[in-house]
Amino acid sequence: MKLANILLAVAIILAPVGWYLAHVLFFTTSSFASKSELEAVQEKLTALTIDFNSLQQQIINQGQRAADAQTTTYSESTNEPNGLVDIYTQVVNIANRREVNEGLTNSSSSFLVGVFGPPREDLSQECQSMTNPILKDLVVTRDVGPIRVTMLEPAIVSLQQVFKNVQVFEPELYDRISTAGSLCVRLIRGSETSISTHAYGLSVDLNIDGQLDTLGDSKTQLGLTILAEFFKKEGWYWGAGFGREDSMHFQVSREKIETWRRLGQIPG
Repeated sequence: MKLANILLAVAIILAPVGWYLAHVLFFTTSSFASKSELEAVQEKLTALTIDFNSLQQQIINQGQRAADAQTTTYSESTNEPNGLVDIYTQVVNIANRREVNEGLTNSSSSFLVGVFGPPREDLSQECQSMTNPILKDLVVTRDVGPIRVTMLEPAIVSLQQVFKNVQVFEPELYDRISTAGSLCVRLIRGSETSISTHAYGLSVDLNIDGQLDTLGDSKTQLGLTILAEFFKKEGWYWGAGFGREDSMHFQVSREKIETWRRLGQIPG
């Protein structure tokens, strides 16, 4: 609005001077304007030049203030999106999700019970303590890089390796990893018989910036799809491949557990 007013003022100043010049130059009765008339025109032109320069500077200053305001708003705003950062929380479809764990096998409830027995005798939907004599002494709580978890020690060692690789190759993503839980001795939600891998300290739920993935929609955060590649190389199975997609869930694969058993890292 101020800029428009300044331009209007320029037009108002120019109009009478232009009319005066036209009158002097074209409507005088003599062939040439008199000396006094020319001097009067010169004075008008000088005044006009001063006024015009002043207005021009005001326009420049006004434009500079507007640019400074825009720059300040951009740099100080905490709501401006950062594409390099926010891309990790973008929700995307999981391509060929039933094939994302190719080469790895789900460590199912029946497999784990066959190897270790139940984690405790009385299981429910609520988290309880581990009482299985084979496993309870292997349960530890430790920082594994960006998060702190309670799991079986071999799983923690493996998880530390996963996050070391993430820190090297995806440092921005590494700094934004959160957890929604690890050890929880319970049944699978909604089941009266199947035991969760969380009950054995062999799985962890992850998210980006504390934003939980929606269960069963066949979609996930882009950051989790990137993490899945690191977990797969370390022998972890991604929950995105379950019949009911659970992409924030990562668990040790059957192949990894059998390797630990052969190496004597866990009893069987």
